[in-house]
Amino acid sequence: MTTSAQFVDTRIEDYLHRLNTALAGVAPPQKDEIVREIRAHIVDTVAGSTDRDRAIGRVLGLLGTPEELAERYSTECLLTRAGNSFSPWLLLRTSWRWAKLGVKGTLAFLLALTGYGTALAFTVSVFLKPFVPGVGLWFGPHSFHVGVENPDEMRELLGQWFVPVVAVAAFLVAIGTTQALRWMIRRRSTTPVAPITQTNLSGPARV
Repeated sequence: MTTSAQFVDTRIEDYLHRLNTALAGVAPPQKDEIVREIRAHIVDTVAGSTDRDRAIGRVLGLLGTPEELAERYSTECLLTRAGNSFSPWLLLRTSWRWAKLGVKGTLAFLLALTGYGTALAFTVSVFLKPFVPGVGLWFGPHSFHVGVENPDEMRELLGQWFVPVVAVAAFLVAIGTTQALRWMIRRRSTTPVAPITQTNLSGPARV
């Protein structure tokens, strides 16, 4: 016959097993540390409870599903890497993951998309210039843009300086975007798991 304690332990182990599986993208040493941390967190939180079975149910509810918790930890690991990286691809991918967790992440992703998109557009125009002479920095009564010549009373501002000026502009925009994203990531809150207290346990579980 299964005792209450055995049933509770099974629930914990099932939760941790699902968490371990969901953390597939995290390096093994970090994954083991996360699972140990969550195990200790659960055990310490319910240690003083008189109704251990009910307390564990509430703890697991407050933590969220293993998949949700793994997503937060995986994103946090990516953010830690990205905060020390100069890779535009890593920063863009990380900001997209971060955007799923809140407003700050959304702002970071919009910055990455706008900044790197602008730098890419400038770079493409530099490589197109030798083959499409009409590419330039065009100015007119109703428009100002980098692109192909528009015949409506527009004139090209840079002439032979287009390639070096726009190349430098692309580099500066990319570097500026990278540094801004690194700053935002380093200023983030680094608490993927909200603290669970006895007060939390006495209230309704989060689902």
